[in-house]
Amino acid sequence: MVARHLLVARSAWQPAIRQSRCTPLLAVVWGATLTACASFTAPPSTLYQRFGGEPVIRAVVADLIDEYAASPDGQRAFEHVKLARVKHHIEEQFCALTDGPCEYAGDDMHLAHGGLKITEREFNSIVECLRSVLNRHGIAEREKNELLRLLAPMKRDIVTANNPMAGDHG
Repeated sequence: MVARHLLVARSAWQPAIRQSRCTPLLAVVWGATLTACASFTAPPSTLYQRFGGEPVIRAVVADLIDEYAASPDGQRAFEHVKLARVKHHIEEQFCALTDGPCEYAGDDMHLAHGGLKITEREFNSIVECLRSVLNRHGIAEREKNELLRLLAPMKRDIVTANNPMAGDHG
């Protein structure tokens, strides 16, 4: 009778023993999973971070202004302008627009472009130049589109020529 009682008691322990053999393995797997999750870094959340921050914005703006100012559509608007000052303000503006750590301290777009009589053709030309520069700097399509969406509302304050399609400057 005692042997039978021990046999029943022993068989009741066996699942507990099997579980305890698995417990260290489960602990290792669980620990590895937690470690992997802890070491996973979320992708950059702001457009500024996804762009690559200040160095990339500075390089994009420098290339944009240099190329556009030398182009047939950009020469007139940038003819009597200090390009270094323009670059600085556009860097600030891009940084602020993309949720970077900057504040834009330049003029609003209407004041900055007032009197220049920028045409729609000139505006579209700088947008195409910006797209080209962003492509060369490896900016992904999603980030390009986000930046362009942020810049698009400025068009109404920048394009001020009476006959935008004819390139009327006067």
